[in-house]
Amino acid sequence: MLERILRWILSNPKNTLTIIGGITVLWALFIPNLKIDFTIEHLFSKNDPAVERYFSFRDTFGREDNVITIIYEPYDALQKDLYIELEELVYKIDELTEVKDVLSLFSLSDIDLNAWIGDLYNENTRWNKDTVLQKLKYIQADPSIGARVLSKDLKYGAIILTLSDRANNHKDRTDLIEKIKIFTEQTSPDWIFSGVSVLRTEYVKYMLRDNIVFLPPIALILISILSYIFRSWVFVLLPIMTVIITVIWLLGFMGLVGLEINIMTYVVPTLLFIIGISDAIHIQARFRENMSKDNSDPEKAMFLTMTQMSKVILLTSLTTAIGFIALTTTSIKIVQEFGLEIALGVMIAWFVSILVVPAGIMFFRAFNEKNRYTFSYLLYWLSNTIPKKPWLFIIIPLLISFTMIYKIKDISTDSSLMDDLRPKNKLYQDLKFTEKYFGGVLPFEVLIHIDPDKNKPNIETDILPYLDQVESLLQSEMQESRFFSLSTLLRSIKRIRGDNGDEIYSYEMIERIAQEQSKQGNRLISDDKTVFRVTGLIENRTSSEMKKVYNKLDSLSRSFPPYLSIECTGTTVVALRTNDYLVQSLVNSLGLALFFISIVMAVMFRARSILFASLVTNLIPIFTILGAIAWFGISIRPPTAMTFAVALGIAVDDSLHFLLRYRKELRQGMSRVDAIKSTIINTGSALMITTTILVAGFSVLLFSAFLPTYQFGLLSASMIGVALLCDITLLPALCLVLPNPNRG
Repeated sequence: MLERILRWILSNPKNTLTIIGGITVLWALFIPNLKIDFTIEHLFSKNDPAVERYFSFRDTFGREDNVITIIYEPYDALQKDLYIELEELVYKIDELTEVKDVLSLFSLSDIDLNAWIGDLYNENTRWNKDTVLQKLKYIQADPSIGARVLSKDLKYGAIILTLSDRANNHKDRTDLIEKIKIFTEQTSPDWIFSGVSVLRTEYVKYMLRDNIVFLPPIALILISILSYIFRSWVFVLLPIMTVIITVIWLLGFMGLVGLEINIMTYVVPTLLFIIGISDAIHIQARFRENMSKDNSDPEKAMFLTMTQMSKVILLTSLTTAIGFIALTTTSIKIVQEFGLEIALGVMIAWFVSILVVPAGIMFFRAFNEKNRYTFSYLLYWLSNTIPKKPWLFIIIPLLISFTMIYKIKDISTDSSLMDDLRPKNKLYQDLKFTEKYFGGVLPFEVLIHIDPDKNKPNIETDILPYLDQVESLLQSEMQESRFFSLSTLLRSIKRIRGDNGDEIYSYEMIERIAQEQSKQGNRLISDDKTVFRVTGLIENRTSSEMKKVYNKLDSLSRSFPPYLSIECTGTTVVALRTNDYLVQSLVNSLGLALFFISIVMAVMFRARSILFASLVTNLIPIFTILGAIAWFGISIRPPTAMTFAVALGIAVDDSLHFLLRYRKELRQGMSRVDAIKSTIINTGSALMITTTILVAGFSVLLFSAFLPTYQFGLLSASMIGVALLCDITLLPALCLVLPNPNRG
């Protein structure tokens, strides 16, 4: 069956390419259906109880992550014109349908005459800067609003927007932010946009930017390397066509089934450009090798090439796909989608390669070009040196790997949510600026639960003292953060009313105050009055730092009456928990990938010596890079943990190509030494070409705005590079010293 298909392709290259072109156009029609978005829920684990608790909180109190903070730096904070501009800006923003609530320094003046800055529109009213300064200090000292809308030094101010639920998608958020930016450009201060909603929107922009930044240099790298190696425009065009067709087919499929482009899957086209080209290169290299032996019948040489290579590249594609499919063992939806999409893309690349490359070579009649043996000197040196000193090429890699393994114990999994951004990134700097002057942007919630069987408590005496203790502890542990609760609100109300701080309000009055607050989009008590909320926007903290906060809250709760309990939730809590969970899950996926790849190798190479050599060769790069991570103090995070299963699937391809060629040479009657020499010279060149492309391609990811993408590119390039060194040095040395595999 396979032979008949191959003969038809070779006999009808034009028809084959036409059919592929038609299918490609069909898939391209579905690409516009793709949606691009990023929400924090993308990172939540399906099986984490904390996620269920978070959604329960959100059902009760509403979203806590739909906030935008816009910060202004005035040229003169006491100028009358500034406040006219700010008031008009607040009115404009408040009229936007996507905005549910606006909090500013004017919010307090609506209910507190002492916070009224003055008549802004009466030309006859004297504007006194000293009076304005006192008003600003009064507003800044307000317990519930002040620190959120004015910095302590009064140098900066902020307007805080709460978005409506309808704006909780990328398109509406982007449109809203652009509208507000147009408004702010018409004012005199300088503005900074911050908050989780801004972070989400900017993340999507960075995704698009990364793809624009990545693809041109990757295409240039591919074209340059292929041109230098093959010296034929056809042999450059066909691999490039292969990956372009692969990307179109996959994106079309994603558009057809409704898959989104998110913070992980946005690199799928880039990765397929890097990974998917290998099969085409191996076919072209083997065809030229066969033509160098007998160039009298190109169709026969291509048929021989495809019968030799179609199953080989199928196996290598399967092992690559296994590395990505292993990611589906996690419970994070976007990681599962990423693994499945790349795995599918790898198999599409295999299918497209065995159709396009032979048909293209036959159609363009690219038979007479000669190879440029770029790596011949190195390969000849290795083929002569390794058989003479095999133990040297075994001991050195083992010593290096043992040195690295020693450091693996020092690897850390500690990280924070803002670790995704590189420190010089403007968004990162804006978030840190907000953190410094207005208490951070990451949502954090502490809930105090009242036992439902408890008789109706007196809020002032039975609840507020404990709310105060919680808020005090949080503020002492996270001094740059801001917290808000019913207790904070009541302190502000008493200040406005001029009441004594010790005065006790009635249950009915407190309920009216809380209801009025709920109308402004910030509910502080559940409808059944059994849950009280301390809400905050906190500074960036690592998971280990937050665990200390959780432990202190837990210790505090043990001193509370038995009818009270504390629960921590919010997107920050869930995302940090998910990070720790995902790292462990991805480490497990590495083990799973290794297990299934070992099964493939065991089926292919029944000789234990070859199987052992392959496993050792592919484990050393993993341990070496893990040790390097520890040496350089890089924390294991989801993208770094994901690297190993992915890179293992890619790196093992070289071992398969080497061992399959080695077995073929043994079966043809060669001695082990001659088989190793022939394999290094003939297969080594293709391995060097494909690995050069892989390393160069992954290195382009170093230009990403995202630190995880940067680290993924760095670690993948490093691991694949180390794997190549092992495949052309350690693997042949092991094949020489281990027991004879009985010729396959």
